Amino acid sequence: MTARCKIAILQYHKNAILPPKQAERGNNMTHKAIFRQHWGEAFRDAAFRARLRDPNMAERWAQARFAEELLPLRQRLCCVKLIETAAEAMPELPVPEGGWSGYVLSDAIARLYPQHRREATEQQEDFALCALLAVQLLLAEERRTQRFDMTMDFAFCTDEEAAGSPFYQRFLQVWRQDFVYELLRLSRELTPFSTLQHIAMVHHVAMTAGRALRRGGAAVDLALTSAAAAGHDIGKFGCMPGERVPYLHYYYTDEWLTRSGLPQVGQVAGNHSTWDLELANLSVESMLLIYADFRSKQRREEDGRETAALYSLKDAFDVILSKLDNVDAAKKRRYEYVYRKLRDFEEYLIAHGVDVTLRGRDTDPEQAMDIALMGPKEYYRAFCLMAVEHNLNMMRRLSHEGLFSDLLEMARSEKDWTRVRTYLCVLEDYFTYLSANQKIQTVYFLYELLLHPEGDIRRQAAALMGRVMAKFSLRYKKELPASAGRAEVEQTQFALWAQYLNLLFYPDHKLTPQQTSHIRFTAKLVVSATLENCAPQETAQFLSVLLSHYQSPHVEDDGAALTLTDTLCYLPLKLLTEEQAERVAAFALAQCHGKTPSLQAAALQFFFRASQTLPESHPLHAALERLRQEELVLPLPSLRYRYARVCGVPAEQAVLALSGEEVSDILLDNLKTATPWMIKVVNVELLSRYAACGLGSAMQIAAHFANLIRVSEAVVVRQRAGRALLGIAPRLTSDQRNEIAVELSKALESGHYEFSKYIPQYLGAFMLWLPPAELDEVIDYLAELLSHSADSVAASALDTVGFALESYRAYPQRFPEEAAVWDRRRRRLAGLLLKGMASYREAVQQEALYVLGDTLFSSPRFPDERRAWLFTLCAHKLLFLLHENQGGGLNDLYCSAALYRMYQFIVRYETDNGPFPFRQRQRVAFFPGTFDPFTLSHKALACTIRDMGFEVLLAIDEFSWSKKTQPSLIRRRIASMSVADEFHVHLFPYNIPVNIANPGDLRRLKDMFAGRELYLIVGSDVIHGASSYKAPPSPDSVHSMNHIVFRRVSALHGEEKDMDADVGMISGKVVQLQLPSQLEDISSTRIRENIDMNRDISHLIDPVVQEYIYQRGLYLREPQYKPLLSPGTLHFAEAEGGDALLTQLQQTLDMPSAAAEGVRRRGERVMTLHSGSQLLAAASYDQRRTRELLALLSDPVRVNEVRDMASGKLLCVTGLYGRDEESMQLLLTQLFAQAMEQDCLWALFAALDAPASPAADDLLRQQGMRPVRPGDPSLLLADMSAPVVFLQNVETAIKPPFSSDETVLSAIRQARRRFKLGLVALYPGRLIFTISSQLVLHRLVEKITALNGVPMTPTQPRVLGPYMCVPFGKLLRRAAIPNTVTKTVHTDKVFAADRRTQHIAAFPGYAPLSDQMRVVHSFHRPVILVDDQLHTGRRIGVLDPLAREQQVDIKEVLVGILSGQGRDLAQQLGRDVDYVYFVPNLRAWYVESTLYPFIGGDTVEHADMERSGLQPSVNLILPYVYPEHLRQCGADAAYTFSRTCIENTLYIIEALETAYRRVYARNLTLRRLSEAVVLPLCPDKGRMTYNLDGAVSDYLRDDRETLRRLENLFR
Repeated sequence: MTARCKIAILQYHKNAILPPKQAERGNNMTHKAIFRQHWGEAFRDAAFRARLRDPNMAERWAQARFAEELLPLRQRLCCVKLIETAAEAMPELPVPEGGWSGYVLSDAIARLYPQHRREATEQQEDFALCALLAVQLLLAEERRTQRFDMTMDFAFCTDEEAAGSPFYQRFLQVWRQDFVYELLRLSRELTPFSTLQHIAMVHHVAMTAGRALRRGGAAVDLALTSAAAAGHDIGKFGCMPGERVPYLHYYYTDEWLTRSGLPQVGQVAGNHSTWDLELANLSVESMLLIYADFRSKQRREEDGRETAALYSLKDAFDVILSKLDNVDAAKKRRYEYVYRKLRDFEEYLIAHGVDVTLRGRDTDPEQAMDIALMGPKEYYRAFCLMAVEHNLNMMRRLSHEGLFSDLLEMARSEKDWTRVRTYLCVLEDYFTYLSANQKIQTVYFLYELLLHPEGDIRRQAAALMGRVMAKFSLRYKKELPASAGRAEVEQTQFALWAQYLNLLFYPDHKLTPQQTSHIRFTAKLVVSATLENCAPQETAQFLSVLLSHYQSPHVEDDGAALTLTDTLCYLPLKLLTEEQAERVAAFALAQCHGKTPSLQAAALQFFFRASQTLPESHPLHAALERLRQEELVLPLPSLRYRYARVCGVPAEQAVLALSGEEVSDILLDNLKTATPWMIKVVNVELLSRYAACGLGSAMQIAAHFANLIRVSEAVVVRQRAGRALLGIAPRLTSDQRNEIAVELSKALESGHYEFSKYIPQYLGAFMLWLPPAELDEVIDYLAELLSHSADSVAASALDTVGFALESYRAYPQRFPEEAAVWDRRRRRLAGLLLKGMASYREAVQQEALYVLGDTLFSSPRFPDERRAWLFTLCAHKLLFLLHENQGGGLNDLYCSAALYRMYQFIVRYETDNGPFPFRQRQRVAFFPGTFDPFTLSHKALACTIRDMGFEVLLAIDEFSWSKKTQPSLIRRRIASMSVADEFHVHLFPYNIPVNIANPGDLRRLKDMFAGRELYLIVGSDVIHGASSYKAPPSPDSVHSMNHIVFRRVSALHGEEKDMDADVGMISGKVVQLQLPSQLEDISSTRIRENIDMNRDISHLIDPVVQEYIYQRGLYLREPQYKPLLSPGTLHFAEAEGGDALLTQLQQTLDMPSAAAEGVRRRGERVMTLHSGSQLLAAASYDQRRTRELLALLSDPVRVNEVRDMASGKLLCVTGLYGRDEESMQLLLTQLFAQAMEQDCLWALFAALDAPASPAADDLLRQQGMRPVRPGDPSLLLADMSAPVVFLQNVETAIKPPFSSDETVLSAIRQARRRFKLGLVALYPGRLIFTISSQLVLHRLVEKITALNGVPMTPTQPRVLGPYMCVPFGKLLRRAAIPNTVTKTVHTDKVFAADRRTQHIAAFPGYAPLSDQMRVVHSFHRPVILVDDQLHTGRRIGVLDPLAREQQVDIKEVLVGILSGQGRDLAQQLGRDVDYVYFVPNLRAWYVESTLYPFIGGDTVEHADMERSGLQPSVNLILPYVYPEHLRQCGADAAYTFSRTCIENTLYIIEALETAYRRVYARNLTLRRLSEAVVLPLCPDKGRMTYNLDGAVSDYLRDDRETLRRLENLFR
């Protein structure tokens, strides 16, 4: 690092001082000569001479030679000596007071701070400027010769580091032109202070840490860090004599940088005090500066001089604490609080590989331990680091002008009010250190939100608007010098206040009446927030601007009058001057005679508040007396009540005047929309008082309040009614409370979120007035709502849980019960919030985060000891869920907002109370399984074991080689959602495979939990049947493990068997459990059956999981077990064309007798295809070279025509016969494959004896064979030197029973013919080598079982071969090989979002490829790798290095189709390869299903999985993309082929829809597509969303129409 810093300094000074042309001059010049010339040029520079009063002074310095005498510099330059030497050379100049060196120093200071300029002559000023330039030039020479010293030198940013930061060049220019470094050097020599050492050391620490942090992956603006660190203490030179430098230098630093055109640097450099950590979160650049400044401290030596030293963070804390003024307990606590934040930041640096000792030992960023394996110390540290990282990332977004503007624009475009709320929360937490311009933007944005239709958003925006204006100039709130005038930003602050007050009271006339009303209502909230949060010394000025609107008591606009009067209630009345009090009193008195009841109510409310809060000596009491003497016309009971209260009548007496009829009228008026909200507010108070006096029916009034909460249009009325309902709750009977609670609970599910969203706050508190049994029923109901299909209902349930937990501490006083019962309910409420965080729906996750961060960790009603309990309980789970669900965009905002609040609490609590009381359980239970899906039986078992004192770890097996499981990450998510509310139940890392048959894996598992007691959870059936238990015990084998064995009787293939386990072979401890009978009935088979019938399965799995499964279309029409592949009955045979065979062909396949005679005569061979003993197809053929064709064709003209088109060896087919087209196609494929292996380059069909049948002729043309002579079908030719391979596989992409439905199969056959003809048009004259995926599968099975030495049919008992089959393509992805362990590595070709690049990655829903290969290794078996084809080698190119890394023993690579290029690649990799088909030179490769939208395709990177299991994908055809291989074939052919593919898909989908309707009597929609298609996909179209209830065929028709509109571009 030292060398790097030195390079940076040399580069900077070389570029800054020594012009490149001078540096490049010939070596024949001495260095002194170069310096002399540069010296002269610098002093003769026109720009420099313009700064002098007398340019002759520069010429005298240019001719001087005293500087050369110092060269070469053997040690650090003495600046004072240089200046004194120069002064001696110019004795005629008058010596300034204090000598030349002192004067040059003061001149340098005055260039930064003109108030320090001393009186001097023009000659003295010119001399000082020249002296500073001379020092600058020689210091450059010094840096060339001296070693880098972190206390003297600055390793400024390199050009690369400063790229994108244009202000940095400006900073360097100011640094140079203002002679800042020269000032620091002179100060070091002439004063006892170590300012240079400190600044240089701070710069070194900040940049060293910043550079390492940036290498570790963090986003750091090194240019801003460098500029701020270099300038952070320059303000010390600006302090005037007698001023307190430690407190005022921040101001002067900011003032200099702002004046120099560097406000963004000043914002960081001027706020580097450790106390700045108290106010808000800071950017990473600010944190680096504060951290560096904290560690670099000065100490006074015995001679009185200061020296700077670098301390560790802990030692620096002790040093600073000893120097603080007036340290009491409170100040020490504040200091410990900010120190704790710095300590966490240092941990953040360490985690990113920064060597905080600054010894150059930076490392790679820490590889974080999996959260499930963390102990309390680790997960607590990880949680704090996550909070720090989120906060720094958020500050980066907010401190960058462009990113901040983008954030506001995203908020403006957001339609969901809950998301807008999150943006507001982020601004609330982070606005403190926004720039003035950003705060102006924020206020404007907030004013726009006052028009938002949601009242909560308007209120939140108004409150924040007030806070921003109150703290607009917060960065200047440090101590100011007496000479400082009002900063420009403070002038802006009050101008902004005046501007927006006017907009609040008198909105734009173009707004609608409702919009105007919305804005005016929030005026009081803005005023209240501003006056509550502003600095005390600014309150008077804020009030002065505000009260200017009350000059006249008569306001023509009734709405403005009401707003102004309502706002009076929020003034700090005790701070008003006598004149101001009289002014507002006159205004309010006038409104008491107002035209509307609302105006009167607002005025009376103001006077009532004054009467209750002000002493009698206050001037407002005189106005109160006048009001009491006046006769007011008050038409409503509520107004008369309020007036009576103003007159001092007790509330109880005031309500006694109400008649029953008036109460009925009030109840009715409150439900009328025409009744003003101001009147309703007073009515609610009146009714509440009425009930408190025991008058009327408490139940009737409570029901009325509950109704207002649900239906009132005004938010303030809902809030007052809610508080009144809570006040009346103690007066209700248990049955009445339960009735109210039930009604409010049902309202949550109404689906009208605009009404139900206000219920949770009051229902959460009101339900705590219910007895335990009824309370538990409500909690059960809320838990059910979490699985509701409407996000808004689930969100309301979470809000209610949060508010209930917030007030839960009051429950034991109301209903005493056992502590364990009370605590269990409390834990359940906390668990429900975590369950919301584990939801698969982003909106529910976000609401859970909001409840945790805002409702609980920010609530003043939720005390710190309760927060500590909640954090201690949830920290481990919370960290896991935050990590699992982290994403980009809005989710990051929610995380940042929640983590900010939690982290603030954590730091504060630990500072006050010490460490959190985390506890780690010493017994661990490892629970492996496929969990497909995770059921209530699994959950009950895990909870039972947890309740025995275990920490339970669920290990989701990556695969099952016999069962057709859902992708492992989907099963993992299901398990996570199921146990999210269960503490001490976690998910084991998916990237650590544990095979219980592998002693090495078990040994590693024990090492992970060293010092703790580890148990393995298994079923008795596993012990009974697993091979690992049947093997003899060995060290670290499964027999040595402690066991928890759950005994069960399960149905196995329809037979009831007793699975009692013999546990005697287990040497470890054994704990036996018996599953309850009701849980034994839960099975994956039963779940699948119910899913297929669309039944409720919430009694089998978690309700939230049920919703997830149905939304994603999981398990629909899915068999539980993989199909066992068989070799099939098809086989090929070859023979000479003998009489018996030819006779059979004539009789069976209608071979013409002439053709049979010709075969016999020419001696040709015959290839036949059989299914068992049945003959299916036959072809007569021979292989000839072009020179041998005459003997075959007997016509020289025709021979020459063939020779003109072909050369080399030809496959000559003279006849093709078959029972159907499919059989003939299989035969042709085998014939072509054999010929290519025998080096045939051309395929020739010659109908020598009889014309080909129409079916055969059509099929031959589908292979790309075209007439040699136009119009003559008797002679067809195709180039097979580089064939186009076409893999037929659509049937494998369709689920039973549709894959065997004749309607669907017929559509597939017709589509396939059109597809092949489309390929013929794309590649005219090329052989279309058509391969059946079914035949490839059968051949692969034959080869795998033969290599593994096992039968091709399953054996009983099962006997497994020594090798493991590992498919990594698509053909064998969902199948099992007989008698062979089969583990698929799920890969996919993944396209980038722009479709320009592609790479091989794990298929969506599966673990990363490295982890999947790690699982393969855990089996410790030699491997047979199986792929569809090997040509470019993309897949094996990714997997082979992973296999070598994991030391997987690959016995052989087996592929369906091998090209010559693929064979060469296998040789390069050193892998043996076998194949089904060999294509020496493959021209192109097409897989049928991947070109059919919705049926197949390739996935798209970073596209989120759609609902109902539809994965966004791309098909390489128009109109989705225009791939290069189609472009090469010509625009017209590409268009035609793409249209064929879309029309084929449409034809097949329509057949599927017909068959589906026939089978299930309902339509096949996108939501149900997974019932018919194995892996349903949907073409990715950017932000377009699909209607899941629409038909696929409709979307295909739209795509066809889109393509048709592009026709003119391609034709």
